[in-house]
Amino acid sequence: MRLKLFMVLIGLLLISGVIPLYAAVPAHIELKDGTLLKGKIFGMRNGVLRVRAAASMRNPIPLRWQDVTGLATDEPVTLVLDTGVTHEGRLQLFEPGSIHLLKDQSALPVLIALESVKTIQDSTGEPAASKESKEPDEIILKNGMHLIGTIVSMEEKTLTVKTPYAGDISVQWDEVEQLQSRTPLSVEVIEEEEDSDGDGFYQTSHTMVTALGDSESLSLARVKTINIPDLRYKGDFDLGGNRTKGNTDTTAVNASTENTIRTERHRGLLSGKYAFASADGDNTAKNARGRLGYDYFFTKNLFANSYEFLEYDRFQGLDIRSTTGLGLGYQVFDTPSHRLSVSIGPAFVYEKFKETGTTKTATGAWAVDWDYELISDRLQVYHHQKGFRDFGGGGSTALRWTAEQGARIEVYGNLYLKVAFEYRYNSDPEPGKKKSDRAFIWALGYEFSN
Repeated sequence: MRLKLFMVLIGLLLISGVIPLYAAVPAHIELKDGTLLKGKIFGMRNGVLRVRAAASMRNPIPLRWQDVTGLATDEPVTLVLDTGVTHEGRLQLFEPGSIHLLKDQSALPVLIALESVKTIQDSTGEPAASKESKEPDEIILKNGMHLIGTIVSMEEKTLTVKTPYAGDISVQWDEVEQLQSRTPLSVEVIEEEEDSDGDGFYQTSHTMVTALGDSESLSLARVKTINIPDLRYKGDFDLGGNRTKGNTDTTAVNASTENTIRTERHRGLLSGKYAFASADGDNTAKNARGRLGYDYFFTKNLFANSYEFLEYDRFQGLDIRSTTGLGLGYQVFDTPSHRLSVSIGPAFVYEKFKETGTTKTATGAWAVDWDYELISDRLQVYHHQKGFRDFGGGGSTALRWTAEQGARIEVYGNLYLKVAFEYRYNSDPEPGKKKSDRAFIWALGYEFSN
């Protein structure tokens, strides 16, 4: 009964126009190689005729207009010529490369050369492209496969396509033959054949296109990115904790955030962490950390970095530790699914403890940041570590090391669950304090980006 009601509802929606039906015109198409196609056309624009043939009723296929030698339609269509002249009527086959247009039964046919046709519209005068705006984009691979979906972006030679049957899929850009998009794509175009400076950065410009790879559009080899803004930002915020009451009264809260702003040569970073815990009214944990950094890329991989790192930990007896550093880094991987960077350099440390007072010393610092998507947009694992070794100034030769490793699991959309283990080590703690601290972290987070 529910199924019948559902089918009736769908029928009513289709009849009322709430769910649009695709505008398609039955047609016969002749191609240069002698192929004859019978099916439905969805109009022509940008040199591409969209056809749903009897052998491929599931999805329309793109045909190059220059490969069409004849076209006949069972219903009236509107032709817009390259001169701006508009003709409306049914089409009939004529000599290869031309067609007859019949305005009505009594009028003489109008002879039209196919090469002069700019667009084909339906009989209402509305471009067929707008009628099929909900049609998916189409990507044709070099092996002949057709991918149907929505083009999301392309960078680092990887094209991302959102599909209704497999979510986001990645395609190697070198395997793409051509593509057609329902909406304009923002394309970054390489303007020089060789890297004149040898730094991995090319001179580029931006343009908007709906097709790539055919004889009349931009070469795929010149495309650097698609739908990637010059200024990119990415960030996240997660919050976790628990609360118990009864024989034991406990509270625990942990929060963290990481934010990155990136252009081709510049990267800014802002991150912070906070943890608090209490049991039966007594504070058992309270610490916070924050980092502000800037990276400048000499090449696509080599960069210089600078940062300010602040720390506070009540139960280590640490009122404040300020670390100001410079260094060199190397970006080993930097793709949407895999990022790895390492850096090393000198820094200056100012720290103030409750009991032992103030220490000022030079230190050597290193960092490793690794993120990897085991399952695209589903599961990410990571390892982030920072280390410092004091050089002895102010009497300190302490080794300090902080590492967090864990996994992020997508819950829904931009929401994720974070499961992590954090280890902190200080070889020279305050008297009576332990050298290491460990924390198991569960948190629900939200990720945002442009």
